[in-house]
Amino acid sequence: MLSFLLLSLLLAGLFAALLVSLALNLSKARIELPHNAPDKLADSTRATRGGRPLAALCGDSITHGVVSASYADMLAARLPGWDFCNAGVNSELAYNLAARLDAVIALDPEAVTVLIGTNDVNATFGLRSALGYFALQKLPERPNLLFFRENLTLVVRRLKAETRARVALLSMPPLGEDPRHYAWLRTEEYAAAVKDIARSEGVEYLPLRERIVAYLDAVPRKPAIPFERFGRAQNRAARERILFGKSFDEIGAANGFHLLVDGIHLNTHGASIVADLVEGFLAK
Repeated sequence: MLSFLLLSLLLAGLFAALLVSLALNLSKARIELPHNAPDKLADSTRATRGGRPLAALCGDSITHGVVSASYADMLAARLPGWDFCNAGVNSELAYNLAARLDAVIALDPEAVTVLIGTNDVNATFGLRSALGYFALQKLPERPNLLFFRENLTLVVRRLKAETRARVALLSMPPLGEDPRHYAWLRTEEYAAAVKDIARSEGVEYLPLRERIVAYLDAVPRKPAIPFERFGRAQNRAARERILFGKSFDEIGAANGFHLLVDGIHLNTHGASIVADLVEGFLAK
């Protein structure tokens, strides 16, 4: 009886240690910056890069590429004549990108793309979501469309004034794949703001949302997990990636999505649409 009790305690301890290790690995994966983040390229020059031009890819977790398929890695594989800086940081809003733009500007890139806004939209869905982003990102005001427009405009104007880079803005993908849902409509409103800013500031506009919508219009709609479960699905997707080695495509298919993983992030097909648009921009 005593040996059985000791064995049970040992197994319980091992299970608890496994959970702690998993939690630590998930946290590390989410906050650890890519190998080619701006700070890690601080001493880089065109000469040290062998004369290759540099493209800075600015954004949030969709660019960071840990909980979303990495379009940055796709571009690096497709375009060996370019160097890429991955300036994506998980959970950030346009306000946070504006605050850390110095490190991108200091690299003097030849091209900059900006894909931001998903968290700006997410932060508008209720008081709990807004308070969560307030605490995490130390925001000066409650997120709203005007706050997003002001900060994205600031990003564009600084890039134009302080770099020689060609600049392109991508509209953010929809939340979920159901055009009848209010989350879809909210991202549509923010994507329209991105297009308007690109036009008024004279920079390139890359129609990511439009490409995704056109694709989804051409395929059968699938029963997907509801919007209210997107947050839990994101956490589960990270666990399934680390514990079971599942691909983003497998996880997304199990959740009922064509191009998304958890209703927020992109699978490899969705990420390839981003890569196609950016590749076309860099080729001009």
